[in-house]
Amino acid sequence: MYLDLKSKLQMYKANTEKSAPVTRKQGPDVDELLAGTIYTSEDGSFFIVENTYPLTYLHGGCNLGSIAHCDISPVLKACHGTTLSLRAADFAFLDTETTGLSGGTGTVAFLIGIGFFTEEAFVLRQYFMRDYDEEYPMLLAINQLLSSFKGLITFNGKSFDWNLLLTRFTSNRIRPVLKTPVHLDLLYPSRTLWKLKLESCRLGSLEENILGEYRIDDIPGALIPSVYFKYLDDRDASEIKKVIVHNEKDILSMVSLLTRINSILSNPLAETKDSWELLGAGKIFEKLEQGDHAADCYHHCKYSDIHTVKETSMKKLAGIYKRNKEFEKSIEQLKLLLANASAPNIPVMIELAKQYEHRIKDTKKALETVQAAIDLCSQAGFLRNMYYSDLKSRLERLKKKNQKRSI
Repeated sequence: MYLDLKSKLQMYKANTEKSAPVTRKQGPDVDELLAGTIYTSEDGSFFIVENTYPLTYLHGGCNLGSIAHCDISPVLKACHGTTLSLRAADFAFLDTETTGLSGGTGTVAFLIGIGFFTEEAFVLRQYFMRDYDEEYPMLLAINQLLSSFKGLITFNGKSFDWNLLLTRFTSNRIRPVLKTPVHLDLLYPSRTLWKLKLESCRLGSLEENILGEYRIDDIPGALIPSVYFKYLDDRDASEIKKVIVHNEKDILSMVSLLTRINSILSNPLAETKDSWELLGAGKIFEKLEQGDHAADCYHHCKYSDIHTVKETSMKKLAGIYKRNKEFEKSIEQLKLLLANASAPNIPVMIELAKQYEHRIKDTKKALETVQAAIDLCSQAGFLRNMYYSDLKSRLERLKKKNQKRSI
């Protein structure tokens, strides 16, 4: 018979009580270490920590209040594809700390942090369950709080945090008030903007490299589940305090990250710090089918000192112009790409030949381009290259086409 994590823990406690007594260290509990409140209702109790930050509070180079009532439509479009008129103050910032990192029915969120804006401040409430029997009242309180908002802002919450909470709501027979919220998961635009620039797009990496925020004595996320299990055993909340601070920093960084992403997408040429970011902004605009904005970003990236950025931007521009049926401009970008290439680029030469032949009907230039590509393959010894047979067939067909036109 299936046993969830709570049942396993209860069986463990029962078996322990039957065995020889074990001497356990009883350390200071959360109510002794943290300025919080034990919230009690007819449904049970749990521990809650609440901190209020003035709107002028600086984190990650951003004033928290600078985004509260701003137009965040650029991020709304990037994350959700919606054109709704919403502000950051309409959303709850959500982050969880759990008993496992892989999810599943046995995983429980033992600490749930929710941040939100009021007219005067940014409020951060952290709900902590001191044992498994406190999950139900804690989830009830969270569900009630979420009813005040129109959506959620998370970092990797679509695939983890929110899915986990929905599972826990279901397990506790609680109907979530935000069953299908407007959900802005900042992981996705962050990856597009910075994955080529950074080795990792984890929130901690973005904090340091993008926001300029450095944590001191932070607890690694991988250790958090074991810290909680230890707390259940000895009631020493010394390490739990670090977990609560870790959760606090995560939520504050989400606010700053939202501010940074929104600024970049609102005015990319002025707000991006380098050509990597500008290239990422162009990719977001291109995905949103905002071709003019994307082309503007890519055009400026052409002059980057970073070869990868320059090459990618030319390739992207060629694709945009082709979709817009501006074939002369597309061909110009392909030619520039070949001229600036550090090595022969046969696929680009094939694309150039196709556009010469089919778009502007210049079979002579198409033939010259294909012949040049074949010569490069021969010089490099790529006679068994996947493109070589295609080039040979294309060459013969273009020769016949030219002969027919010359008759």
